[in-house]
Amino acid sequence: MKSMQPTLINFATFQAIGLFNGRVTISKTGIVHTSRAICETCGSVCNFNGSSNKGTHILSKSTNSFFRNGQQRCQICNRTIQVENKWLDELHDSLNQYIISQVLSLSENLSEYEIVEHFERTMSIKISKSAIHNIIDKSNDEFENIEFEYQIQDNYYGYDEQYLTIDGKKAYRLAIFDLKENKLIYEKIHYNFSKEILKQILREVFGDTKPKGFVVDMRLEYPNAFKEVFGKKVKIQFCVFHLNKLILKEYQDSLKLGKSVAWSLMDYYNMYNLFNIFYNRTFELKQLKKLMKNFENFKKNLTIEKVNFYVNKYKLKIKELEKQKEKVIEIIQKKLMKSFRIILHDKKNLRKRRGQNLVVRPINSAKQQFTKIYAKKSIFPKKIQKRIEKIKENFEYFIASEGVILTNNKLEGFFGATLKKFRKKIRKSLLSFSALLKRRRARQEGFTYFRRFTIFEIAKIFSAIDFFV
Repeated sequence: MKSMQPTLINFATFQAIGLFNGRVTISKTGIVHTSRAICETCGSVCNFNGSSNKGTHILSKSTNSFFRNGQQRCQICNRTIQVENKWLDELHDSLNQYIISQVLSLSENLSEYEIVEHFERTMSIKISKSAIHNIIDKSNDEFENIEFEYQIQDNYYGYDEQYLTIDGKKAYRLAIFDLKENKLIYEKIHYNFSKEILKQILREVFGDTKPKGFVVDMRLEYPNAFKEVFGKKVKIQFCVFHLNKLILKEYQDSLKLGKSVAWSLMDYYNMYNLFNIFYNRTFELKQLKKLMKNFENFKKNLTIEKVNFYVNKYKLKIKELEKQKEKVIEIIQKKLMKSFRIILHDKKNLRKRRGQNLVVRPINSAKQQFTKIYAKKSIFPKKIQKRIEKIKENFEYFIASEGVILTNNKLEGFFGATLKKFRKKIRKSLLSFSALLKRRRARQEGFTYFRRFTIFEIAKIFSAIDFFV
């Protein structure tokens, strides 16, 4: 048999795929042979005798390469012997595992069709949609019965629901999150949901253990459901972040003019007074006061000459002086509001760099702030007045944790990281979607559910493929 020999051209490839260790010999026709076998029947040395297969592998059609396993023949016994070839088996396995790892990793964010396109577009690899589907389907079956371990402690837990559409059906993604340990302890998809189902889940997860309390959004049925399971002493904290999002949305709705929102510096100031109830937002209020003072001074000192200057600067096509003046004032106010948003952004980034959070107000301070707000609630839009009334009715739920934890931000962050808003409508089966969530959770908790490859291992795989083309 004539075998391939290293040359100056293929020397690096010989070395990369391990052909210098003597484990295998490759014939000129591309058949991979091991050392000559000994016939178990007569003890004679066998001869090489072609290959036992066509050598197809998962990328054969894409790369026109074939890994053909050599077979041998005993001339004395006149029988063919199939020889085990660990080198070739390892290469096949590595290639298959590499493709599986890529498919499963991509499946977290791409559909099966998009994965097919990704392989062809980025690596010129053609894999059928059915092959992709089978890889994902097998992983789904393996993940179906996986349960993650957790330990219940005397902590505050976040509870939340995410509304989904799975293959056209309404579904609920329920999650319970340990806010101290920053760890998810329960996550499941339900097609049906009610107060009784929630109570059943709480009993299943917590058993006889009574946690310190829960942070929830502001649905009024939550307190009763949790207290019926854990007793009246369990603390139910309404999420202040959720409250502030509602305030922002209701303010925007109240100030809408067509498709735009007609904000003013005074609206910003009034809204941040509401944000100032449970968190100390004194810095933001001081900044707004400065900007409002500058704005009033600007309006007071706005002469005809200055109006003309700004008309030319902003290339306004309005001819009436009063309307020009109104437009200039509007532009300047928008610029001041933009400068405030920049200040907010910079302040937020500074807190992140320093590992700081917003300062929580002591209970008495929060009560004092709310009393001031309530006394002048008539200055707010109607929707906000109704929100202030609801805060008053449920005030004890906003201070239940006594400042220990006010938000479900960690759980909201987990939802955001594992299921982006634009993917809330998903054409997947319940099994497939549940497995997807479990794979993401496994990755977040440091578990590996597919083989990770180094750059050198990838180079070896594709060098071998290139060698057999």
